[in-house]
Amino acid sequence: MHRFLLPSLLALALLLAACASPLPASPNATPLPSDPLDTEATPASQPTSSQGAAVSLTVWVPPRFDPGSGSLAAHMLQARLEEFNSQHPQLRLEVRVKSESSPGRMLEALLAAKAAAPLALPDLVLLPHSQLAEAATSEVVLPVGPLTNSLDSSDWYDFGRQMAEVDGQAYGLPFAADALVLAYRPTALEQVPDTWSDLLNDRLALGFSAADPQANFILSQLLSLPDEPTPPFSRSTLSPVLEFFANGREAGVFPFWLTQYETNEQGWSAFTEGRVPMLATWTSRVFDSRNVDVQGAPLPTADGRDVTVMRGWVWAISTVQVNNLGPATELAEFLTQAEFMAQWTAAAGLLPPRQSSLAAWSPDARQTLASQIVGDAVALPQESVAVRWGAALSQAVIALLKQEVTPEDALQGLLEEFAQP
Repeated sequence: MHRFLLPSLLALALLLAACASPLPASPNATPLPSDPLDTEATPASQPTSSQGAAVSLTVWVPPRFDPGSGSLAAHMLQARLEEFNSQHPQLRLEVRVKSESSPGRMLEALLAAKAAAPLALPDLVLLPHSQLAEAATSEVVLPVGPLTNSLDSSDWYDFGRQMAEVDGQAYGLPFAADALVLAYRPTALEQVPDTWSDLLNDRLALGFSAADPQANFILSQLLSLPDEPTPPFSRSTLSPVLEFFANGREAGVFPFWLTQYETNEQGWSAFTEGRVPMLATWTSRVFDSRNVDVQGAPLPTADGRDVTVMRGWVWAISTVQVNNLGPATELAEFLTQAEFMAQWTAAAGLLPPRQSSLAAWSPDARQTLASQIVGDAVALPQESVAVRWGAALSQAVIALLKQEVTPEDALQGLLEEFAQP
Protein backbone atom coordinates (compact mmCIF):
# COMPACT_ATOMS: atom_id res chain seq x y z
CA MET A 1 0.00 0.00 0.00
CA HIS A 2 1.30 3.41 -0.88
CA ARG A 3 1.67 5.85 1.98
CA PHE A 4 -0.83 8.68 1.81
CA LEU A 5 0.77 12.11 1.49
CA LEU A 6 -0.87 15.51 1.85
CA PRO A 7 0.45 16.84 -1.48
CA SER A 8 -1.31 14.05 -3.32
CA LEU A 9 -4.54 14.98 -1.54
CA LEU A 10 -4.26 18.57 -2.70
CA ALA A 11 -3.59 17.50 -6.24
CA LEU A 12 -6.57 15.16 -6.11
CA ALA A 13 -8.73 17.98 -4.78
CA LEU A 14 -7.87 20.18 -7.75
CA LEU A 15 -8.48 17.38 -10.20
CA LEU A 16 -11.80 16.36 -8.69
CA ALA A 17 -12.97 19.93 -8.32
CA ALA A 18 -12.35 20.41 -12.02
CA CYS A 19 -13.99 17.25 -13.29
CA ALA A 20 -16.52 16.10 -10.67
CA SER A 21 -19.88 17.61 -9.92
CA PRO A 22 -22.48 16.69 -7.28
CA LEU A 23 -24.80 13.88 -8.30
CA PRO A 24 -28.00 15.62 -9.59
CA ALA A 25 -31.52 14.94 -8.41
CA SER A 26 -33.19 11.84 -9.77
CA PRO A 27 -36.60 12.21 -11.43
CA ASN A 28 -37.29 8.55 -10.65
CA ALA A 29 -36.40 8.58 -6.96
CA THR A 30 -39.00 6.91 -4.75
CA PRO A 31 -40.76 9.48 -2.50
CA LEU A 32 -39.76 9.07 1.13
CA PRO A 33 -41.47 10.10 4.37
CA SER A 34 -41.43 13.85 4.88
CA ASP A 35 -38.05 15.15 6.07
CA PRO A 36 -37.09 18.82 5.64
CA LEU A 37 -33.39 17.91 5.56
CA ASP A 38 -33.78 15.19 2.94
CA THR A 39 -32.00 15.68 -0.37
CA GLU A 40 -31.54 13.34 -3.29
CA ALA A 41 -28.87 12.44 -5.80
CA THR A 42 -29.14 10.55 -9.08
CA PRO A 43 -27.12 7.76 -10.51
CA ALA A 44 -23.48 8.45 -11.25
CA SER A 45 -24.17 6.98 -14.69
CA GLN A 46 -27.28 5.90 -16.54
CA PRO A 47 -27.23 2.49 -18.25
CA THR A 48 -27.65 2.39 -22.00
CA SER A 49 -30.40 0.45 -23.68
CA SER A 50 -27.91 -2.31 -24.54
CA GLN A 51 -27.25 -2.79 -20.83
CA GLY A 52 -30.86 -3.70 -20.15
CA ALA A 53 -33.08 -2.45 -17.37
CA ALA A 54 -31.33 -0.53 -14.61
CA VAL A 55 -31.11 -1.96 -11.10
CA SER A 56 -31.64 0.88 -8.64
CA LEU A 57 -29.36 0.91 -5.58
CA THR A 58 -30.21 3.54 -2.98
CA VAL A 59 -27.73 4.81 -0.39
CA TRP A 60 -28.57 7.01 2.62
CA VAL A 61 -25.88 9.15 4.27
CA PRO A 62 -25.90 11.78 7.06
CA PRO A 63 -25.34 15.43 6.03
CA ARG A 64 -21.68 15.47 7.09
CA PHE A 65 -21.02 12.69 4.55
CA ASP A 66 -22.87 14.33 1.66
CA PRO A 67 -20.76 13.55 -1.46
CA GLY A 68 -22.04 16.74 -3.05
CA SER A 69 -21.02 19.14 -0.27
CA GLY A 70 -17.91 20.35 -2.10
CA SER A 71 -15.22 19.43 0.44
CA LEU A 72 -12.17 17.38 -0.45
CA ALA A 73 -13.53 14.36 1.42
CA ALA A 74 -16.89 14.78 -0.35
CA HIS A 75 -15.18 14.81 -3.75
CA MET A 76 -13.27 11.67 -2.81
CA LEU A 77 -16.42 9.86 -1.69
CA GLN A 78 -18.26 10.92 -4.84
CA ALA A 79 -15.39 9.70 -6.99
CA ARG A 80 -15.42 6.39 -5.13
CA LEU A 81 -19.14 5.95 -5.73
CA GLU A 82 -18.71 6.79 -9.39
CA GLU A 83 -15.88 4.29 -9.66
CA PHE A 84 -18.14 1.58 -8.24
CA ASN A 85 -20.90 2.62 -10.63
CA SER A 86 -18.54 2.44 -13.59
CA GLN A 87 -17.63 -1.11 -12.58
CA HIS A 88 -21.33 -2.00 -12.38
CA PRO A 89 -23.00 -0.23 -15.32
CA GLN A 90 -26.20 -2.19 -14.77
CA LEU A 91 -26.75 -0.24 -11.52
CA ARG A 92 -28.43 3.10 -11.08
CA LEU A 93 -26.81 4.43 -7.91
CA GLU A 94 -28.82 7.02 -5.96
CA VAL A 95 -27.60 8.88 -2.86
CA ARG A 96 -29.94 10.54 -0.37
CA VAL A 97 -28.82 12.83 2.44
CA LYS A 98 -30.77 12.24 5.65
CA SER A 99 -30.63 13.83 9.08
CA GLU A 100 -28.79 11.82 11.76
CA SER A 101 -29.97 13.79 14.80
CA SER A 102 -33.39 14.51 16.25
CA PRO A 103 -35.85 15.52 15.04
CA GLY A 104 -36.00 13.39 11.93
CA ARG A 105 -32.84 11.41 12.71
CA MET A 106 -31.66 8.63 10.43
CA LEU A 107 -33.24 5.87 12.48
CA GLU A 108 -36.64 7.57 12.51
CA ALA A 109 -36.46 7.87 8.74
CA LEU A 110 -35.73 4.14 8.46
CA LEU A 111 -38.58 3.22 10.79
CA ALA A 112 -40.99 5.55 8.98
CA ALA A 113 -40.05 4.07 5.62
CA LYS A 114 -40.50 0.52 6.91
CA ALA A 115 -43.95 1.35 8.29
CA ALA A 116 -45.22 3.38 5.32
CA ALA A 117 -43.46 1.94 2.29
CA PRO A 118 -40.88 -0.83 2.87
CA LEU A 119 -39.67 -0.59 -0.72
CA ALA A 120 -38.56 2.97 0.09
CA LEU A 121 -35.97 1.65 2.53
CA PRO A 122 -32.40 2.23 1.34
CA ASP A 123 -30.25 -0.67 0.24
CA LEU A 124 -27.24 0.69 2.13
CA VAL A 125 -27.23 3.23 4.96
CA LEU A 126 -24.41 4.98 6.79
CA LEU A 127 -25.73 4.82 10.32
CA PRO A 128 -24.35 6.38 13.53
CA HIS A 129 -23.10 3.42 15.51
CA SER A 130 -25.12 4.54 18.54
CA GLN A 131 -28.36 3.86 16.60
CA LEU A 132 -27.34 0.43 15.35
CA ALA A 133 -28.75 -1.63 18.23
CA GLU A 134 -32.20 -0.07 17.95
CA ALA A 135 -32.08 -0.46 14.18
CA ALA A 136 -31.23 -4.14 14.58
CA THR A 137 -33.96 -4.69 17.17
CA SER A 138 -36.45 -2.94 14.90
CA GLU A 139 -35.30 -5.13 12.00
CA VAL A 140 -34.53 -2.26 9.64
CA VAL A 141 -30.95 -3.47 9.18
CA LEU A 142 -29.72 -6.98 8.46
CA PRO A 143 -26.92 -9.04 10.03
CA VAL A 144 -23.91 -8.87 7.72
CA GLY A 145 -22.27 -12.08 8.90
CA PRO A 146 -24.03 -14.22 6.29
CA LEU A 147 -23.26 -11.65 3.57
CA THR A 148 -19.56 -10.85 3.98
CA ASN A 149 -16.47 -12.13 5.76
CA SER A 150 -14.84 -8.69 5.74
CA LEU A 151 -14.95 -8.37 9.53
CA ASP A 152 -12.99 -11.62 9.89
CA SER A 153 -9.85 -9.66 9.07
CA SER A 154 -7.48 -8.90 11.96
CA ASP A 155 -6.98 -5.45 10.44
CA TRP A 156 -9.94 -3.96 12.34
CA TYR A 157 -9.40 -2.18 15.65
CA ASP A 158 -11.43 -3.47 18.59
CA PHE A 159 -13.44 -0.24 18.80
CA GLY A 160 -14.46 -0.72 15.14
CA ARG A 161 -15.83 -4.16 15.89
CA GLN A 162 -17.65 -2.78 18.93
CA MET A 163 -19.32 -0.16 16.75
CA ALA A 164 -20.46 -2.77 14.22
CA GLU A 165 -21.76 -5.42 16.61
CA VAL A 166 -24.98 -5.85 18.55
CA ASP A 167 -25.01 -8.62 21.15
CA GLY A 168 -22.02 -10.23 19.48
CA GLN A 169 -23.51 -10.21 15.98
CA ALA A 170 -22.24 -7.90 13.23
CA TYR A 171 -24.79 -5.57 11.65
CA GLY A 172 -22.49 -3.37 9.61
CA LEU A 173 -19.00 -2.54 8.39
CA PRO A 174 -17.17 0.23 10.31
CA PHE A 175 -16.40 3.31 8.21
CA ALA A 176 -15.09 6.14 10.39
CA ALA A 177 -14.75 7.27 14.00
CA ASP A 178 -14.34 10.40 16.09
CA ALA A 179 -12.61 10.31 19.49
CA LEU A 180 -13.24 12.47 22.54
CA VAL A 181 -9.86 13.98 23.42
CA LEU A 182 -8.19 16.92 25.14
CA ALA A 183 -7.70 19.98 22.90
CA TYR A 184 -5.17 22.55 24.09
CA ARG A 185 -2.83 25.30 22.95
CA PRO A 186 0.83 24.57 23.77
CA THR A 187 1.36 28.24 24.61
CA ALA A 188 -1.19 27.96 27.44
CA LEU A 189 -0.02 24.65 28.88
CA GLU A 190 3.37 23.68 30.27
CA GLN A 191 2.56 19.99 30.50
CA VAL A 192 -0.45 17.95 29.44
CA PRO A 193 -2.10 16.28 32.48
CA ASP A 194 -2.23 12.48 32.27
CA THR A 195 -4.21 11.74 35.44
CA TRP A 196 -7.00 13.24 37.49
CA SER A 197 -4.41 14.13 40.15
CA ASP A 198 -2.28 16.00 37.60
CA LEU A 199 -5.32 17.94 36.45
CA LEU A 200 -6.40 18.88 39.96
CA ASN A 201 -2.88 19.86 41.00
CA ASP A 202 -2.38 22.09 37.94
CA ARG A 203 -5.62 23.97 38.73
CA LEU A 204 -6.15 24.85 35.06
CA ALA A 205 -9.72 24.89 33.79
CA LEU A 206 -10.90 22.05 31.56
CA GLY A 207 -13.97 22.89 29.52
CA PHE A 208 -16.71 20.40 28.69
CA SER A 209 -20.43 20.50 27.96
CA ALA A 210 -21.76 19.87 31.46
CA ALA A 211 -25.41 20.06 30.36
CA ASP A 212 -24.94 17.64 27.47
CA PRO A 213 -28.02 15.37 27.71
CA GLN A 214 -25.93 12.47 26.43
CA ALA A 215 -23.24 13.14 29.07
CA ASN A 216 -20.41 12.13 26.72
CA PHE A 217 -17.59 13.55 28.86
CA ILE A 218 -19.02 12.10 32.07
CA LEU A 219 -19.49 8.72 30.40
CA SER A 220 -15.91 8.87 29.13
CA GLN A 221 -14.67 9.25 32.71
CA LEU A 222 -16.79 6.34 33.88
CA LEU A 223 -15.71 4.11 31.01
CA SER A 224 -12.03 4.93 31.58
CA LEU A 225 -11.97 3.47 35.09
CA PRO A 226 -9.68 0.44 35.55
CA ASP A 227 -12.58 -2.01 36.00
CA GLU A 228 -14.15 -0.84 32.69
CA PRO A 229 -17.67 -0.42 34.07
CA THR A 230 -20.79 -0.71 31.96
CA PRO A 231 -24.32 0.50 32.68
CA PRO A 232 -26.06 0.16 35.02
CA PHE A 233 -23.35 1.90 37.02
CA SER A 234 -22.68 0.90 40.62
CA ARG A 235 -21.77 2.78 43.78
CA SER A 236 -18.12 1.78 43.43
CA THR A 237 -18.05 3.14 39.88
CA LEU A 238 -20.00 6.35 40.39
CA SER A 239 -18.45 7.44 43.67
CA PRO A 240 -14.88 8.22 42.46
CA VAL A 241 -16.16 10.04 39.37
CA LEU A 242 -18.51 12.25 41.40
CA GLU A 243 -15.69 13.00 43.85
CA PHE A 244 -13.51 13.93 40.88
CA PHE A 245 -16.02 16.51 39.65
CA ALA A 246 -16.54 17.90 43.16
CA ASN A 247 -12.80 18.23 43.72
CA GLY A 248 -12.44 19.77 40.28
CA ARG A 249 -15.02 22.40 41.20
CA GLU A 250 -13.08 23.27 44.36
CA ALA A 251 -9.79 23.49 42.44
CA GLY A 252 -11.25 25.70 39.72
CA VAL A 253 -10.80 22.98 37.09
CA PHE A 254 -14.55 22.87 36.41
CA PRO A 255 -15.98 26.42 36.70
CA PHE A 256 -19.67 26.59 37.54
CA TRP A 257 -20.45 28.41 34.28
CA LEU A 258 -19.76 25.17 32.38
CA THR A 259 -23.25 24.18 33.52
CA GLN A 260 -24.62 26.52 30.84
CA TYR A 261 -23.06 24.50 28.01
CA GLU A 262 -25.17 21.83 26.39
CA THR A 263 -23.37 21.33 23.08
CA ASN A 264 -19.81 20.81 21.94
CA GLU A 265 -20.09 23.97 19.85
CA GLN A 266 -20.67 26.05 22.98
CA GLY A 267 -17.62 24.54 24.63
CA TRP A 268 -15.56 25.15 21.51
CA SER A 269 -16.56 28.82 21.54
CA ALA A 270 -15.37 29.14 25.13
CA PHE A 271 -12.07 27.53 24.15
CA THR A 272 -11.50 29.70 21.10
CA GLU A 273 -12.34 32.81 23.17
CA GLY A 274 -9.67 31.85 25.69
CA ARG A 275 -12.05 31.20 28.59
CA VAL A 276 -10.50 27.76 29.14
CA PRO A 277 -6.99 26.56 28.20
CA MET A 278 -8.20 22.99 27.62
CA LEU A 279 -11.37 21.43 26.23
CA ALA A 280 -12.85 17.96 25.95
CA THR A 281 -13.78 17.79 22.27
CA TRP A 282 -13.71 15.52 19.24
CA THR A 283 -10.62 14.73 17.19
CA SER A 284 -12.41 16.05 14.10
CA ARG A 285 -12.16 19.50 15.71
CA VAL A 286 -8.49 19.07 16.56
CA PHE A 287 -7.70 17.71 13.09
CA ASP A 288 -9.36 20.66 11.34
CA SER A 289 -6.59 22.36 9.33
CA ARG A 290 -7.95 25.78 10.32
CA ASN A 291 -6.96 25.13 13.93
CA VAL A 292 -3.20 25.23 13.34
CA ASP A 293 -2.44 26.36 16.90
CA VAL A 294 -4.47 23.59 18.54
CA GLN A 295 -3.04 20.23 19.56
CA GLY A 296 -4.65 17.14 21.01
CA ALA A 297 -3.92 14.55 23.68
CA PRO A 298 -5.81 11.76 25.43
CA LEU A 299 -8.09 12.99 28.19
CA PRO A 300 -6.78 12.57 31.75
CA THR A 301 -7.98 9.39 33.42
CA ALA A 302 -8.01 8.13 36.99
CA ASP A 303 -4.84 6.04 36.58
CA GLY A 304 -3.27 7.67 33.50
CA ARG A 305 -4.24 4.96 31.00
CA ASP A 306 -4.98 6.28 27.51
CA VAL A 307 -8.58 5.03 27.40
CA THR A 308 -10.53 7.02 24.82
CA VAL A 309 -14.20 6.81 23.86
CA MET A 310 -15.28 6.84 20.22
CA ARG A 311 -18.38 7.70 18.29
CA GLY A 312 -18.57 6.36 14.76
CA TRP A 313 -20.51 5.38 11.66
CA VAL A 314 -21.08 2.01 10.04
CA TRP A 315 -22.39 0.90 6.66
CA ALA A 316 -25.47 -1.21 7.28
CA ILE A 317 -27.59 -3.25 4.86
CA SER A 318 -31.27 -2.26 4.96
CA THR A 319 -32.65 -3.53 1.66
CA VAL A 320 -35.86 -5.54 1.44
CA GLN A 321 -35.07 -6.56 -2.14
CA VAL A 322 -33.25 -9.87 -2.33
CA ASN A 323 -31.66 -9.03 -5.68
CA ASN A 324 -30.03 -5.96 -4.12
CA LEU A 325 -28.35 -7.81 -1.26
CA GLY A 326 -25.29 -8.68 -3.30
CA PRO A 327 -24.68 -5.22 -4.83
CA ALA A 328 -25.31 -3.45 -1.51
CA THR A 329 -22.85 -5.72 0.29
CA GLU A 330 -20.28 -5.30 -2.43
CA LEU A 331 -20.60 -1.51 -2.25
CA ALA A 332 -20.15 -1.59 1.54
CA GLU A 333 -16.98 -3.65 1.10
CA PHE A 334 -15.77 -1.31 -1.64
CA LEU A 335 -16.24 1.74 0.58
CA THR A 336 -14.38 0.15 3.51
CA GLN A 337 -11.32 -1.09 1.65
CA ALA A 338 -8.19 -0.11 3.56
CA GLU A 339 -6.49 2.07 0.95
CA PHE A 340 -9.57 4.19 0.24
CA MET A 341 -10.34 4.44 3.95
CA ALA A 342 -6.80 5.73 4.61
CA GLN A 343 -7.13 8.52 2.07
CA TRP A 344 -10.72 9.44 2.81
CA THR A 345 -10.42 9.57 6.64
CA ALA A 346 -7.28 11.70 6.38
CA ALA A 347 -9.18 14.16 4.20
CA ALA A 348 -12.30 14.06 6.39
CA GLY A 349 -10.43 14.54 9.67
CA LEU A 350 -11.84 11.30 11.06
CA LEU A 351 -10.23 8.13 12.41
CA PRO A 352 -10.05 4.92 10.38
CA PRO A 353 -11.18 1.73 12.14
CA ARG A 354 -8.52 -0.23 10.20
CA GLN A 355 -4.91 -0.54 11.39
CA SER A 356 -3.41 -0.53 7.90
CA SER A 357 -5.39 2.59 7.01
CA LEU A 358 -3.96 4.56 9.91
CA ALA A 359 -0.47 3.23 9.12
CA ALA A 360 -0.81 4.78 5.65
CA TRP A 361 -1.37 8.28 7.01
CA SER A 362 1.48 10.78 6.75
CA PRO A 363 3.67 10.63 9.88
CA ASP A 364 2.60 13.89 11.50
CA ALA A 365 0.98 15.13 14.71
CA ARG A 366 -2.42 13.78 13.67
CA GLN A 367 -1.11 10.27 13.15
CA THR A 368 0.83 10.45 16.42
CA LEU A 369 -2.32 11.34 18.38
CA ALA A 370 -4.46 8.80 16.52
CA SER A 371 -1.90 6.03 17.10
CA GLN A 372 -1.85 6.87 20.80
CA ILE A 373 -5.59 6.49 21.29
CA VAL A 374 -6.88 3.80 18.91
CA GLY A 375 -5.38 0.79 20.67
CA ASP A 376 -7.31 1.12 23.93
CA ALA A 377 -10.31 2.99 22.54
CA VAL A 378 -13.85 1.91 23.35
CA ALA A 379 -17.05 2.74 21.50
CA LEU A 380 -19.55 4.97 23.26
CA PRO A 381 -22.63 3.09 24.49
CA GLN A 382 -25.68 2.82 22.33
CA GLU A 383 -28.08 5.76 22.17
CA SER A 384 -30.55 3.97 24.42
CA VAL A 385 -27.93 4.05 27.19
CA ALA A 386 -27.41 7.79 26.76
CA VAL A 387 -31.17 8.34 26.85
CA ARG A 388 -31.52 6.22 29.99
CA TRP A 389 -28.48 7.46 31.95
CA GLY A 390 -27.22 10.64 30.28
CA ALA A 391 -29.67 13.20 31.63
CA ALA A 392 -29.40 11.89 35.20
CA LEU A 393 -25.60 11.96 35.08
CA SER A 394 -25.55 15.49 33.66
CA GLN A 395 -28.00 16.77 36.27
CA ALA A 396 -25.96 15.24 39.09
CA VAL A 397 -22.72 16.83 37.84
CA ILE A 398 -24.43 20.19 37.28
CA ALA A 399 -25.67 20.13 40.88
CA LEU A 400 -22.12 19.36 42.06
CA LEU A 401 -20.59 22.20 40.03
CA LYS A 402 -23.19 24.59 41.43
CA GLN A 403 -22.42 23.28 44.94
CA GLU A 404 -26.06 22.41 45.46
CA VAL A 405 -25.34 18.85 46.64
CA THR A 406 -22.50 16.83 48.14
CA PRO A 407 -20.95 13.92 46.21
CA GLU A 408 -22.74 11.50 48.55
CA ASP A 409 -26.09 13.19 47.93
CA ALA A 410 -25.49 13.10 44.17
CA LEU A 411 -24.50 9.43 44.40
CA GLN A 412 -27.60 8.49 46.35
CA GLY A 413 -29.82 10.33 43.88
CA LEU A 414 -28.25 8.51 40.94
CA LEU A 415 -28.54 5.10 42.59
CA GLU A 416 -32.22 5.75 43.22
CA GLU A 417 -32.71 6.98 39.67
CA PHE A 418 -30.92 3.99 38.16
CA ALA A 419 -32.93 1.60 40.30
CA GLN A 420 -36.10 2.70 38.51
CA PRO A 421 -37.29 0.34 35.75
